[in-house]
Order: sequence, then C-alpha cells, then structure tokens
Amino acid sequence: MKFKVLRSKFIEGLKSVQNIVAGKGSLPILQNVMIEGKGNSIKLTTTDLDISIKSEVDCEIIEEGITTLPVKLLFTSVTKAAEGEIVVECDAQERATIKAGSARFKLQGMPGSEFPSIPEDGEAYMYTVPQVTIREMLRKTAYAASQDDTRRTLKGVLMSFKDEKLTMVATDGRRLALVENEIEFPKSAEKDIVLPSKAVAELQRSLASEGEVTIMVKKSQICFTLGSVQIYSKLMDDTYPNYRQVIPKECAEQIVIDRQLLLNALDRASVMTMDEAHSTKLIFEPNCLTVTSAASDIGEAKDEVPIKYAGEKIEIMFNPTYVMDPLKAIDDDEVTIGLNNGHSPAVLKCSIPFLYVLMPLRIN
Repeated sequence: MKFKVLRSKFIEGLKSVQNIVAGKGSLPILQNVMIEGKGNSIKLTTTDLDISIKSEVDCEIIEEGITTLPVKLLFTSVTKAAEGEIVVECDAQERATIKAGSARFKLQGMPGSEFPSIPEDGEAYMYTVPQVTIREMLRKTAYAASQDDTRRTLKGVLMSFKDEKLTMVATDGRRLALVENEIEFPKSAEKDIVLPSKAVAELQRSLASEGEVTIMVKKSQICFTLGSVQIYSKLMDDTYPNYRQVIPKECAEQIVIDRQLLLNALDRASVMTMDEAHSTKLIFEPNCLTVTSAASDIGEAKDEVPIKYAGEKIEIMFNPTYVMDPLKAIDDDEVTIGLNNGHSPAVLKCSIPFLYVLMPLRIN
C-alpha cells in the first residue's frame, strides 16, 4: 500500500480515532489503527471491542492495500513532521515508511486481516438530528450518570425516542438529570436504548456545533455518523430503571433564584466542605437564601442570595457539587427550585424542557 496525504488532513483523521484503543494487556492489534487505502481516500479505524470509530481522509492512492499501525506512535510522528505532503508506504512485511520533507519514520505494523471487524446485526432504526442538539442534551445530563462499576446500567445515558421527542436521562441513584427535545421520526422507530459511558465520552469529544448526526440503531449496536466520522458502540442489553417514579409529582414551594448568584454562593461555600460529609446547608426564608458550610475544627463559610420566595422557612442539606453541576450545564439567567420540605427531593427547572431531581442529605 502507498498513498500521499496532506499532513493537516492526516492529523485530523488520526485525531478523530486515536482515543479509541484498548488498554495495555489486551490484544496488541487493538493498539493499532487499521488503514485501508482504496479509491481516492484512506479509511482509518480503531476499536477496543466495545466501541469503534472510523474516519475517512481524502488523499492520492498510489497503491491500494490495508495494514494496521500503532496509532499513538503514528499520530506523534505525523504531528512532529513539517506541514506539507506526506508519503506513506507499507511493504509485504507490514513495515511502514513515512516520508515528510526531510524526515523519515519507520513503523512496524500488523496485518489488516487480523483486525476485528465491526458486526452487522439486522434491521436498523434511523434518526437524523442536529449535532448541536445531541451535544447539548449530553452536556445537560451525562454528569449525573453513575461512576460506580457495580451499577453498570446507571453508568450509561438513556436515550428514549418516543412521542415525537428524544428524552435523555442520567442518574446515579442520588440525583437525576432529564432533558427533552422534539425531533421527527416515524412511530415505528420508537425505542429506548442505553448508551454506554465510553460512547457518551467519545460523542462529547466529537460532536460539533454545526451539521447533522445520523443515528442508526440495530439490535445490539448503535452508529453515529458525523460527516466523515462514524462512531460505533455496543448497546447495553439491561433495562433502564423506571426513572419517572423518582420525580416528585408536585412541589408545594417554588423558589426563583438567579442561576449565577446561586452558583457563586455554592462555589464559595464549598471551600469549607473538605470533610467526609461534603455537605452544604441551604436555608430558604422569604426573599433570602442563606448558604452555609462548615469543616470540623477548620472554619465555616456563609453567603446570602436574594430569591423570589414568600413561604415558610426550609432548611435542607445537599452535596454542593451536585447542585453546581446542573447550574453549570444550563444557560438560563434564572432557575426554579421546587421543594416540599427539608427531607424530600428537590426539583430544579429552567425555561427549557429540563429537570434535575436531587435527594437531600440527612441532617444529624
């Protein structure tokens, strides 16, 4: 195989795929990128067996062929080269020579025939959505997913295509983030899928603010096509918990707060949450929220925020990070916090179809 490619285009293609490689101790070929030269382009593919990613790069194919090369070393070599045309040539022993100006690099590869193939499994459901829509929906939910390896399903994000809208949900059992967006798809394409955390992370890296993403869902696999990049992921076969039952049906008190003022107050108070409890007390009174934190034998922090509220005094304790996360993810100037008392879940909402449910900490 032999091809000529512009360095900047080669770097862009390699950058798209280099994050998806298996860890050390796995099959050596899973550290490689498969390069397939055919027609007027090369196709770059990496996989860790759970998630795969493909990128296509326009170039001049002098001799068609296929090989695999160590992706991290290849990427580093190309980035060190001067801008201009790069010539890559691979012999029958999978030895690749990379020529870039006066620089020469040699890499030992492995046969492309040994690279795992991406399975194809049956009928597909198709959806087309603006990339920015998926990117923003993940930004507003993914932080609430569980980090606990023993709760595998909760480490993913639910994508529910129903009732002419896409609903995304993430929860770790202590908090829940939900966002909805209206999209068009046929009734026959209604489906719930659980997107694994690896796929969520790669999408957040890859999604742009322009263009569309085509989503193809098969029995055990999902594929996201973003221009010249395709991201394939296995799907979880577990059923996502019934998240609707943890959302309070109503909240007696509705408190309107300036989002940035609340975020600033929580950030200042969190300085004093270095102990194991990692808790901050919120005291809601008419027209005033007091935010306090204390660290044993160290000190305390206190701040006040004006609010729109005329009800009874409510004291409630939260992990401050869990309150700040949604405030950082939304863009509204004001948010509404719904409460019943200091022991029941709080519900945070804003002007878009978004809600965040947070369980309070127990006050000793």
